[in-house]
Amino acid sequence: MSTPASIGSPDTKAGEAFRRAIRLHTDGQLEAAVDAYRDILKRHADEAGCWCNLGAALRKLGRTEEGLQVLLEGERHCPEMVDLAFNLGNALSDAGDHEGALKRYRAILSRDPRHLRAAVCAGSELAQLERFEEAVDHYRAALHRHPDNAELYSALGRALWSLRRVEAAVAAYGRAIAIGPAPPVYHANLHLALAALGRYVEDGQQLRDAMARHADSPELLAALGQSLVDQGRLEEGLQHCNAALAVDPDHLYAHLGRARANLLAGRYAAAWPDYRWRRRRKKWRAPKVTGREWEGQDLDGQSILLYSEQGLGDVIQFARYAPFVARRGAQVVVYVPPRLVRLLQRLPDISEVVPADRPGPPSDWVCSLIELPRVLEVDPEADPTSCPYLPTRTPPNPLLPPTRRFRVGLVWAGNPKNDRDRHRSCRLRDFAPLIELPGTEFVSFQVGPRAAELQKSGWRGLIHDAGKTLVPFETTADALAEVDLVITVDTAMAHLAGALGRRVWTLLSFAPDWRWQLGRIDTPWYPTMRLFRQPAPNDWAGAFGEVRHELAALVAESNNRRAAESAREPVRPTAATG
Repeated sequence: MSTPASIGSPDTKAGEAFRRAIRLHTDGQLEAAVDAYRDILKRHADEAGCWCNLGAALRKLGRTEEGLQVLLEGERHCPEMVDLAFNLGNALSDAGDHEGALKRYRAILSRDPRHLRAAVCAGSELAQLERFEEAVDHYRAALHRHPDNAELYSALGRALWSLRRVEAAVAAYGRAIAIGPAPPVYHANLHLALAALGRYVEDGQQLRDAMARHADSPELLAALGQSLVDQGRLEEGLQHCNAALAVDPDHLYAHLGRARANLLAGRYAAAWPDYRWRRRRKKWRAPKVTGREWEGQDLDGQSILLYSEQGLGDVIQFARYAPFVARRGAQVVVYVPPRLVRLLQRLPDISEVVPADRPGPPSDWVCSLIELPRVLEVDPEADPTSCPYLPTRTPPNPLLPPTRRFRVGLVWAGNPKNDRDRHRSCRLRDFAPLIELPGTEFVSFQVGPRAAELQKSGWRGLIHDAGKTLVPFETTADALAEVDLVITVDTAMAHLAGALGRRVWTLLSFAPDWRWQLGRIDTPWYPTMRLFRQPAPNDWAGAFGEVRHELAALVAESNNRRAAESAREPVRPTAATG
């Protein structure tokens, strides 16, 4: 509460004492104000304004739990006091009790449906509880009562964004900005949505328009920096991220933008310090591990736990460094998602692979797998690791039906929960130009909800569905020995095939993930991988046109080689008859 309540009392003495307490509060004499409020409440427990202000003063002094208890006590004495209920909702929200906060805001709205602050805060609590559908309905109802309120439109946009209804989020943000004057954060949120749709030029323009009014806003400078990086204009993007950091040295998005630009440019040593700022993101969750953070100290005779973060593909990519840590004399435990345990047990020199759905064993040291290139001071362009670093095991029986055709494994979609999935995943029907090629046979390794596209496509007779039976990563790894080529979007399959040393073609969006850099068809991470990029935002047709051309040539070469090998086979004499 920024301003103390000025609610008087029917009792003249209490009224004067209350006004004196308010003066102390307003003058910043908070300890004296707290004592004054308490003296009044000893005699007038139904003085709602006193409870309200006492709680606010205690919270401003940093005595947050004491302030919360005062507000709860005040609620028992004055259950109908709206300001008290609102302050209590705020205190409960700050304490992480979002259900309790929501209950108070809804109680206010039941008495006064037009209470704007309660409407905004109730929606925010629904979002905190990840009840985004309810939040959307709530904001739409509130907008019927407050049709020209930009804050409600902006909040609606955030809820729609959380539901991945990106086009609708763009519309909501646009209305918030049109009402004006829009603070920088509205434009920064619109930036995220436009970037997710690949509308990079439009995004850059709306950010420049906003900067005409907020030239020194770190939010807008960082957002424009990221937008320029999306467009492949790395040096310009770096300049804007640096400008944002000159205004606010702790601006998270600017640090991450600078990291992304340097990583895309292959400047790893410059990028890694900024990349560590990802740990300050709200969604980053510290692993359940104990041990000192390893920064390259001597490990001889000690234990170290290497934990995973981010996606399955990231784990596979950076697991390559675990054996190098072991060669420093350490007992290495790798702590990864359960789906990867059996696969990563194939890594040499590892003491144990532990599933991350249970607490990790105590260790002398801990380190994220993604941090290993930085800590080990490895340059991926001159990486001492060699591919393959995951061995293939030959099963007793073939995992796929026999064929004499050129066999291609397909994956068209990644984890839908990934922030970049809208960019990186395509549709099965985008592969149509390839399915038509003669002399080929296709196998789907697609898993998850997007695997249903095969059943609906009418291509079931043309594409063998291995995704149903080869779900475990270790089984898929073995099956890849029975295909000639894997064509996949940027998902865990790309990393798996690369780690196994299999030939793999990876399809990339126009603004790719940092590890694939820009403009090159190869990657230092995987020597057997070739990269195919969208020539323009959302242009999968252009990427698949190039893939079709290269695949046709590869199939023809393979068929010619097989024909030549068959011609060299000796002809066995047949027995004379007659």
